[in-house]
Amino acid sequence: MQEQRRHVRVASPVMLEFPNPDTMKTERSYTQDISESGMRFPTAVKLSIGQELAMTMELPFREATMHATGEVMWIREVSRLGAPQYEVGVRFRWIQDPDRQRLARHLAGLFTHRV
Repeated sequence: MQEQRRHVRVASPVMLEFPNPDTMKTERSYTQDISESGMRFPTAVKLSIGQELAMTMELPFREATMHATGEVMWIREVSRLGAPQYEVGVRFRWIQDPDRQRLARHLAGLFTHRV
């Protein structure tokens, strides 16, 4: 499988919320990794490849909430104590420029602290 990402993903726990497509209940998760163009996160919700997700995110140590729309690119089922759990890869389809810039600054700060 060839890597098709445009940006490097960084391990950073960003809180995100999205509506469960079956119940419309708000689901919460934390990213396992994130970049300017997408993210990976665990969830108990079974999503579908190609599905659109409206998400809100909160960067660590920031007050502002970011809004984005993403597309589910891949899903991997992983078992957690016998219950179905999924890792989901999402590509951002829409994110406002100020939010994208805020995310880029957050990620750049993580790179400078690791060097």
